[in-house]
Amino acid sequence: MDSWNHYLYNLYQHINEQDRKIRSLEKRLQHLEDDSYQNQKQSVEKIEYNFDQLKIENLNGTLHIGLSPEDLEGIDDFSVPDAEKSSLQQQLAADLNRYLDENGEQIIFDIAAQKHVSRDNIDSDILIEDMAKQLPERIAFYQNEVTQNYRGLSENQLKDHISEQIKQEIHHSLNKYMEGDEPQNENGSP
Repeated sequence: MDSWNHYLYNLYQHINEQDRKIRSLEKRLQHLEDDSYQNQKQSVEKIEYNFDQLKIENLNGTLHIGLSPEDLEGIDDFSVPDAEKSSLQQQLAADLNRYLDENGEQIIFDIAAQKHVSRDNIDSDILIEDMAKQLPERIAFYQNEVTQNYRGLSENQLKDHISEQIKQEIHHSLNKYMEGDEPQNENGSP
């Protein structure tokens, strides 16, 4: 009978230990649930953006900074006209883009032939796209230069002068680019 009492005592101890563990785990679970519930209730009061090091190459769509979705409901058109782009810059950009579209590939291949660079080594689409991306910057540069040095020119004369400068720059840059590549003949050998 003594062994029977001993067995029951050990069983009782084991059950008490299991009961303590269960209570401890329940408290921990309740604490975690309370913390999770508190974290869900927290809201962000203020987010600060620092754009001093932001560089955007290409932006498609609309970026609204400082507006919530509720603020946007009442707005039909939130676009801001580009006041800095003059009509001269817009005309030049359109003319020079058309020039690149119509003549760019032929110019590239003509210069490649002069420099004995194989057509297989040239992706004219990438070169034209790269030049087109640089046009606004180059137009602004030459427009600034012209307004400082050629004050007596009419708008058409300014446009022609800037257009010619950029076209010469395109040819010069392509020549330099082709010289920088390994010159190759039509067979692909240097």
